[in-house]
Amino acid sequence: MTPPPLTGATRIVPILAHPVDHVRAPRTYNPAFAAAGLDWHMVPMGVAPADLAATLAQLARVTNLQGVNLTIPHKAAAFALCSRVTAEARDTGMANTLRLEADGGWSGANSDGIGFLGAARANGLLDTARPVVIAGSGGAGTAIAFALAAAGVREIDVFDTDAQRAGLLQQALQRQFPDIAAGTRREALRRAGLAVNATPMGLHAHDAMPFDPALLPADAALFDIIAARDTELMAAAASCGLRVLGGRPMVEHQVAHQLAFWRGDFIPTELRR
Repeated sequence: MTPPPLTGATRIVPILAHPVDHVRAPRTYNPAFAAAGLDWHMVPMGVAPADLAATLAQLARVTNLQGVNLTIPHKAAAFALCSRVTAEARDTGMANTLRLEADGGWSGANSDGIGFLGAARANGLLDTARPVVIAGSGGAGTAIAFALAAAGVREIDVFDTDAQRAGLLQQALQRQFPDIAAGTRREALRRAGLAVNATPMGLHAHDAMPFDPALLPADAALFDIIAARDTELMAAAASCGLRVLGGRPMVEHQVAHQLAFWRGDFIPTELRR
């Protein structure tokens, strides 16, 4: 559906990123806003990490602000600026969706895991009986790992170019879900039923692939969460005969959750501990 023309009555939803050139989210969100009968408009904004707190403080003074969306690399820093968070944000320490409350504080939600699970289930990629391997332990990788564990996956490995960060995620998963086997083994790709690219690798055509999909079993699936483009990893996985899903369905499955949060519809928030 075509978004309505911008007027002084339009409510804005900035999406903050650094760098910002890869952001394509308004192509999904603005038609979704229109389909829901909402005069909202998403606008990409390039914000350096050092400027995030100051930018949010200024956005809080914009009288037609509906909410804020955040992507790489702002999710952990945004969480730290929230006074109230949803359970998903609390468990992961990440927020990708902010709502300004009447008291001037920010409430934060994390829809990454919700969107991932919705897309994976809708496309037949989620088999909780088989191991999952995730490349990337940043904001999206963390949310996805927690969502998979909560959905019943019993074996999850996460690897990252930052081995310490991957190790911290492994420890956090094991604390929250003592019954799962959480590891950081790249070699677990050889047994995986599902491999996930939750890194930025693939945003640009010159990027290296985060792993070789030929390592995966012949009946495995790849979910590359990059939504801006079909990646070289996706093409390589398809050439290996694997089932392949890109990131756009994940974004589409996040929208309903985020709309409800930005409207204040029945999504409980709790004080950060």
